[in-house]
Amino acid sequence: MKRIPIIVDTDPGVDDFFCLAIAAAYDDLFDFRAVTTIGGNNTTDVTTGNALDILKLFHREDVPVARGADSYLKEEFGEPVAKFHGENGIGNVELEHSDRQIDPLCACDKIYEEAKKCGGELVLVTVGPETNLALAFQKHPDLRDMIAKITVMGGSLDTGNVTEYGEANLWHDAYAAKIVFETGIPIDMIGLNTTRKAPLRKDIFDGLDADEKIKNVMLKLIRFRNEEPMHDAIAISSLVNEKAILFRDAYTYIIEDGERRGMSVAEYDRPPNSRVAVDIDNEEYYKVIRDTICRLSAYR
Repeated sequence: MKRIPIIVDTDPGVDDFFCLAIAAAYDDLFDFRAVTTIGGNNTTDVTTGNALDILKLFHREDVPVARGADSYLKEEFGEPVAKFHGENGIGNVELEHSDRQIDPLCACDKIYEEAKKCGGELVLVTVGPETNLALAFQKHPDLRDMIAKITVMGGSLDTGNVTEYGEANLWHDAYAAKIVFETGIPIDMIGLNTTRKAPLRKDIFDGLDADEKIKNVMLKLIRFRNEEPMHDAIAISSLVNEKAILFRDAYTYIIEDGERRGMSVAEYDRPPNSRVAVDIDNEEYYKVIRDTICRLSAYR
């Protein structure tokens, strides 16, 4: 089976950690072209260092890391989201430091470079604010013809988590999200209405012969988040197991300003530009997580 070329655009991030775990583990499914970083959960310097350290833990230092923007398109970053991601961005867990250098290209140029190499087959997995993608589309207008699909962890078909209307990834840079959803590229949006249904509990390890170092880090992160859902992991799981997520075709747009800033609106009576997640099969999703743990443990 031909592997899917992917770039993960991320702001690691506790749940980003689990997304990167899945991307790293499924080497037979994913041609993991790069990680591009953005601030949000913390500064871009911190999230970039976290990405390098996470890939080192997973023995995937073959994957380039390209540093992204230092602010949203129209605003500066806010304070680090320590409540949900710890002071260091990854639940205050200390990982072995990677001394690997970042890619010489910035994130938006790295996305463009890899897209040109992939012949229209590149899939972008975005689990942070959409800033890097928006910058890439603004700088390289022909990029939109080179991307097969964008898988977005963001938005919600019911309530948000920053405001009543806005989910964090789309709310933080609603202008960028609006640009991305207007590209005409097929988008799979996996929002809070679906991800909230799938908590990740520590009993996921029951019966598994897991690498102790990886297991200990994952357990600490699961406890840090009180066994809540790891939203970003659910988004990339939709690429691994098509049974995990139920989608519905929709025309989706993002509200940029005002009280409803960051709100994702799905309309079902217009020609679709996206698929929106409407439900999750938890058992199929947990299969992906358990398989990820086993695959990463095989690197021991």
